[in-house]
Amino acid sequence: MFEFQMTNLLWIVVINFLAAFLQASVGFGYGILAMALMPLVLPMRLCSAISAITVVAIGLQMVAILHKNLSLRTVLVPVLCCLLTTPLGMYILMHNSERMLRIILAVFILLLTVYFIISQKHRLVIKKSLKNAVLFGLVTGISTGMFNIVGPFFMIYYFSICDDHLNFKANIEFSFIIAGLYSTLLHYLYGNITLDAAPYIVSASAAAIAAGFLGLYFFRRLDRGKICKIIYVALPVMAFLLIK
Repeated sequence: MFEFQMTNLLWIVVINFLAAFLQASVGFGYGILAMALMPLVLPMRLCSAISAITVVAIGLQMVAILHKNLSLRTVLVPVLCCLLTTPLGMYILMHNSERMLRIILAVFILLLTVYFIISQKHRLVIKKSLKNAVLFGLVTGISTGMFNIVGPFFMIYYFSICDDHLNFKANIEFSFIIAGLYSTLLHYLYGNITLDAAPYIVSASAAAIAAGFLGLYFFRRLDRGKICKIIYVALPVMAFLLIK
């Protein structure tokens, strides 16, 4: 249970606006940023539910704009595999303490930061194959169920195999919709989505959609390399705040 506070609502609006802007402008990052910061003001389970619904809102907005760049053949296997393991991630979320969940998420963020740095330095490329599609989908399902973090592993896979950045963005945003819808359903069945949570959910989604238009405008204009360097520094700080 949680008590509604206007201050917390304002923080949720700001966090989701920034996270959605990051997502729209560089193609990934909403789940990591939102789920690193929102638990500072709200319970982890509620944050995951808010993130699930907001991801759907962002995805619908982006796919509506970029639908011509979508390749369903590319996303089919990863998304289906993601759905298979999402219940496992949700089970972990519902059967662990808030402290343990914070530690798990902090470790996840730190490992992801290390991988991003190594992949950037050595220019690691993932090949398009059934094995990789299955692997990245299964791992994404676990992180989706636990924290509704859909982007990182899908981002690594799609960025490596997609022909251009618009195709990459359309594919990953469509994946967000499907994963987010399924995660939302599970959160509802587990009782994490209630009328008490409605103000947070509606405000977060509205802020994310507003940021999406602005972020998409900058998608071709921002220096993605500099943004990635900022993320490398910010993520460990967020992980530290989670376990402090």
